[in-house]
Amino acid sequence: MEFDKEQIAHLADLAKLKLSQEEIESYKEQLQDVLAYVEKINNLNLEDTKESLSGVEGEGVGPRPDSVENSEPAAISQACQKDGQYVEVPNVFNKE
Repeated sequence: MEFDKEQIAHLADLAKLKLSQEEIESYKEQLQDVLAYVEKINNLNLEDTKESLSGVEGEGVGPRPDSVENSEPAAISQACQKDGQYVEVPNVFNKE
């Protein structure tokens, strides 16, 4: 797939980026390289390949279980904002 400068400028606008003409040309080449690589991947014959989360076959290999652990007291003591044994951080989801 070929990109033209207008498409690159449109993508930059969607990403809220201001690009110079030199940067647009550079990104155009880079995006074309990325898409060429993706096309190579899409053309691979993977019918005999087993799916794997870890990339390694074997028993006992895979994602580790979730676990909750207490933070080290030294780490808590260095926090700027604390609430007892917890570190306070700014709310990023429901800003008012």
